[in-house]
Amino acid sequence: MTLTIESGTTPLTASEGDAVRQLENGLPVAVFGGTARQGFLVVAADRASTAATAFAIRHSSGFLQIALPRDRCEQLHLPPMNPFETNGDRMCVGVDAVHGTGTGISAADRATTARALADSAAGPGDFTRPGHLVPVCVDGAPGARPRTAAAIALDLTRRAGLRPGALLAGLVGLADPTRMITHPECRVFAETHHLPLLTAH
Repeated sequence: MTLTIESGTTPLTASEGDAVRQLENGLPVAVFGGTARQGFLVVAADRASTAATAFAIRHSSGFLQIALPRDRCEQLHLPPMNPFETNGDRMCVGVDAVHGTGTGISAADRATTARALADSAAGPGDFTRPGHLVPVCVDGAPGARPRTAAAIALDLTRRAGLRPGALLAGLVGLADPTRMITHPECRVFAETHHLPLLTAH
């Protein structure tokens, strides 16, 4: 995967290292690219805070996914939503962490679920199904093409040296929130919220 740091957005966009430090601190990074040419937020799952998760919910349609490697999905016995989909990245049945404090849909509960999914000590019995956070099983070696948003997000956490797992949320448009964000709008969004903006090719 080739990543380009967009210039002229914020002081945080000086290098890819800035984006890595953002993830290490549990803060979101904005990305534009992937097979769907979309803008989305990425938060490292093992550093997911309630505040970062709430930010992702507020600026997206509210649908949060978590990119996980295939071997982790197998360890947790996460079944695919579509049992006939066997190749490429695929969505799994949503889960909630057993030790959440509410119904699973709050930002706090989804942050708890994200951290648990990235925690190697957690097993299948630590989650209820169906739930409010949707795992995406990323099938393929890091850097393989074509690159989906989930694969890009997962690679970012690997580059940061964190446990593999990435919350991701598609950003909605600024002028028209009934559609998804455009690349120019993504630049404005990143500048407004002082986020690094990566373009993934």
